[in-house]
Amino acid sequence: MELTSRERILRIFENREIDRPALKLWGASMDEWLLHPAYKPVWEEAVSHSDLFEVAGSPFDLFHGRDNAGQVTYEDKDTGHPDWKDRHTNFRTPKGNLHGIERISLSGEPGYTLEHLVKEPEDLLKVLSIPWEPALFNKSEYEAKAARMGDRGVVMFGLDHAAYALHRLIGSENLAFFSVDARDLLDETVRVFSQRIRSHAKAAIEAGLTCPFMWVGPELFIPPLMSPQDFEDFVHRWDKPLCDDIHNAGGHVWVHCHGKVADFVEQYIDMGVDVLNPLEPPKNGDIHLVDIITRFGNRIGWEGNIEIQDILLAESDELMVAIEACVREGRKSGRFILCPSAGYMEYPNPTEHYIANLLVYLKHGLACCRGKGTAVP
Repeated sequence: MELTSRERILRIFENREIDRPALKLWGASMDEWLLHPAYKPVWEEAVSHSDLFEVAGSPFDLFHGRDNAGQVTYEDKDTGHPDWKDRHTNFRTPKGNLHGIERISLSGEPGYTLEHLVKEPEDLLKVLSIPWEPALFNKSEYEAKAARMGDRGVVMFGLDHAAYALHRLIGSENLAFFSVDARDLLDETVRVFSQRIRSHAKAAIEAGLTCPFMWVGPELFIPPLMSPQDFEDFVHRWDKPLCDDIHNAGGHVWVHCHGKVADFVEQYIDMGVDVLNPLEPPKNGDIHLVDIITRFGNRIGWEGNIEIQDILLAESDELMVAIEACVREGRKSGRFILCPSAGYMEYPNPTEHYIANLLVYLKHGLACCRGKGTAVP
């Protein structure tokens, strides 16, 4: 049996027999957009030989709905440094105004939140007072990407995440305080956001999309930032009905959660997640593939287990050994996708070593997935 990339990926979601593990370079797209020219040979190799994943969506504003005219304004201010600007965001709400500041890189570096929009529990009441109507659903972006992708991979439909949206408004420190002092208000906010996201997913389903759906954000509700009970109350409780909606319509679910997730795999399975990413090994995570697959087998699809730091810094032979071990253990599940823990093109000035290791990852990863790597029987 020899499958196309699209067939291979969908069978992993569906827990059906595959010809081999899939090979993914997170962030590789059919579109030739390069953060730096040095990435071009990596992009070419990925588009030619890896199993491609892309994300599409429809316009969706979780806070303002269909019409934010007059409700939100932005003002960019000079920081005195040519590579950075400060973006001031103002929400005008029926219960009062909210103000936040983001420091934005002009050279592709990660940004910083200097001031969150929500500073006191009462500010959440301001957010919830904003009039909200769902935007009209538009599937043109999805259809265009899917048509271009063809058999080279899959296009997943991207959704916002209710708990992640709450965190974006508040930040980790105040979220921890509010989880004790204003827990009922947090719960109400996540409930409202979850309803809005479910309505958006249902619009996609009614438009005929039965593709995998994806979201990120649960990692902000596991230790050390939040407790296991917080994960149950703010993630599992609300994400499970959304997963049920998607599965009942014939779709599937992909979820991203950094960090130490070994103790949460059972909840992700119960929630209805079909593929969990990125399965970080120690020290950043706690996923030993040999142990976790022995425990859970093929009850969920496994994606990841290669730290991006190893691709950045390890010697090529060390990276090859890590790839071989991942594929050797991952293939035992019958549902494994080899993948780094982050997007490959997130460094504005990549080193020659990093570019070389990305090519090692792609070429040796493919050989291992095909059963031809040094340590793979």
